Amino acid sequence: MKSNGKLHNQDETRTAVRKAQKAGAVPAKRVQKQDKEKQPLYNPFFHYRKRRFPIWQRLIVLIALSAVALVGGAMFGYGGLGHRNVWAVFEPATWQHILDFLKTD
Repeated sequence: MKSNGKLHNQDETRTAVRKAQKAGAVPAKRVQKQDKEKQPLYNPFFHYRKRRFPIWQRLIVLIALSAVALVGGAMFGYGGLGHRNVWAVFEPATWQHILDFLKTD
């Protein structure tokens, strides 16, 4: 089976590109195409990478978990350790009673 001259040139081009990629010298056309598609903007001070969860989402989750921990801890402390009604922690009279202990004259 004879090889077509055009096909032979394509094979040589592919092998040349592969060798250049292995050596680290990628042709200019390939570098520009890869830069646009895969690589983020270059910043000399920081190594930029795209985050799975943005910082604002992390802050919202942190605040929500802190609120849940605060409410759960108050319910456990007042109801579980204090041997009282767990749901009484949400009544304003309970908090007024707690604040009276904290106030000093």
